Amino acid sequence: MNIVIVGIGMIGARHVACFGRAGHRITTVDRKEGADHDRVADVPARSDVDAWVVATPTATHLAVVSEILRCQPNARILLEKPACYPAELGDLVDLVRRHPRARIVVNDVYAHSRVVRRFAESVHRAAAGDPIRKITIEFTKNRVLDIANGRFVDTQYGEAGYECFHMLSILRAILPAGHYERYLRTNPALVTPEMRVRTAVPELPEVELYTSSGGAIGFAGLAGFAFSASTAKRYLARSIIPFSAELRYRFADVELVSGKHVTLVFEPSYGVAADYKNEHTVHVRDAGSQQRVTVSGNHFEEALLAQLDFLCGADEGTAVLRLAEHRLMAALGLTAATGSFAWPVEPELQVGLPGNGEELARFGSA
Repeated sequence: MNIVIVGIGMIGARHVACFGRAGHRITTVDRKEGADHDRVADVPARSDVDAWVVATPTATHLAVVSEILRCQPNARILLEKPACYPAELGDLVDLVRRHPRARIVVNDVYAHSRVVRRFAESVHRAAAGDPIRKITIEFTKNRVLDIANGRFVDTQYGEAGYECFHMLSILRAILPAGHYERYLRTNPALVTPEMRVRTAVPELPEVELYTSSGGAIGFAGLAGFAFSASTAKRYLARSIIPFSAELRYRFADVELVSGKHVTLVFEPSYGVAADYKNEHTVHVRDAGSQQRVTVSGNHFEEALLAQLDFLCGADEGTAVLRLAEHRLMAALGLTAATGSFAWPVEPELQVGLPGNGEELARFGSA
C-alpha cells in the first residue's frame, strides 16, 4: 500500500518504521529536514494514496486534515490523538460532514492491544459472580526532560492530554458500554492538577485515574509487586520516577468486592529484559493464590496495522473520533488550569455525534 505520513517527529518516525516493516510504500511530509515533500499538496499522485497518517503537533491537526481532504476527498486518515484542540472539535466535525466519502480514525493504541483484551477477559470472568468495587488506572512517567525539549507540551488539554486518552481506552474495555457512557458524562468527585480523577457513580464501580508527567507515583502498592529490578523497586519505594529515568509505571487494577484483584501491568521487566517494552503481565490475586500470564508484543504496532486494515475495509463516511473522550479530557484540562470543573463543549457537539461509547459513526449518506 502507498501510505503518506505527515509529520516525522518521534511519533511519526514510529509510524514510518512500523508500516515500513510491514512492507508498505512510505512517503513523508514535514517542514523539517528529512521529509520527502514539504507539504501535502506536493505529494505526487495524491489520488493514488491508500492511507494518510497525521502525526504533526495537535495544533496543526485540523489544518492538515483539511488539506488532505482538499487534495483527496475520499481519503483514509489515521489521526494521532488528541484529534484537535477542544475549541476546534466542532470545526473537525463540520469538516468530516462536508467530506462524506472520507474515513477517519483517531489512533487508539490500547483499544487494539492484545494484553488489554486478555486483561478485560480476565476481569469479566472474575467479576461474573464477584462484582467490581473499584477500578484504578495509573500512567506515570517523568517527562520533565521531554517537556524541556519542547515535546509533550499541551497548552489546551494540559496533563490530561498526555495519557488520559489511553487510560479511557482501558476503562472502556472493562466497563459495559452503558456504564462507560455514563462515566463519560459524570462530573468527577475529585480532580487534582497532577492529575488524579476520582469518580463515584451510583450502581457503578468507583473509578480513579491517575497520571503524572513529573514522575510522582500515585499507587505504588497496586502494581509494584510485578517489578523485580532493583532500580524499579527503589523508585517505587520512594514513589517517584527520577528525572530522565526510562521507567514508565503503567497499570490497571480491578478490585472485586471479595478483595480479589485483577491487575494489568505494562513493562514489568524494566531493568531486567532488553525488550521489556514489549512484555506485559496480567495477574489475578487474592489472599491465598496468585496467577500470572505474560503477553508479549508491541501494542503500538498491533494498533497501527489493525487500524490500517479497518480503514481499508470501512465504508465511506465512517469516522471514529471519540468526541466524548475529548470532551472529558478538555474538561479535566480546564479544571487543572482554573480549579473549577466545567464541560467546555459547544451545544451542537452534544447532538448526534460519535464517541459516546459507539465504535463507529456514519457522517456520509447511507
